Amino acid sequence: MPSAKSNHLVLVVDDNKHMARCLAEMIEILGLKCHTAYEGEQAMEMLKLHDYNLVVADSNMPGISGFSLLKHIKQNHENTKVAIMSLRDSESTQNIVAKGRADFYLPKPFKTKDIEKLLNEIF
Repeated sequence: MPSAKSNHLVLVVDDNKHMARCLAEMIEILGLKCHTAYEGEQAMEMLKLHDYNLVVADSNMPGISGFSLLKHIKQNHENTKVAIMSLRDSESTQNIVAKGRADFYLPKPFKTKDIEKLLNEIF
């Protein structure tokens, strides 16, 4: 796991503010710097300002969805990894994630060990 002095930067995007803050806190406890956005539009602005190593986005948000955000990131930020979160852990959701070239899929609800596994695979 990365040290607390890690230069890696993660962006968590979820319209559920409680979920976004909890996930960001888990990521920070695991030694990474983390920012939060509560809508896709806000995430797009933050992507202009920072070079994120990883964006963890909810698939289903009003306005710009996680899938739209994924497409934007893959077209404009090729070095940024993307994990899509979803409550709908179905084969069709996983296929959409795969076709959208998400690097990872994170079904909700998740546990700290799921976040650790995700971060270990990336970093």
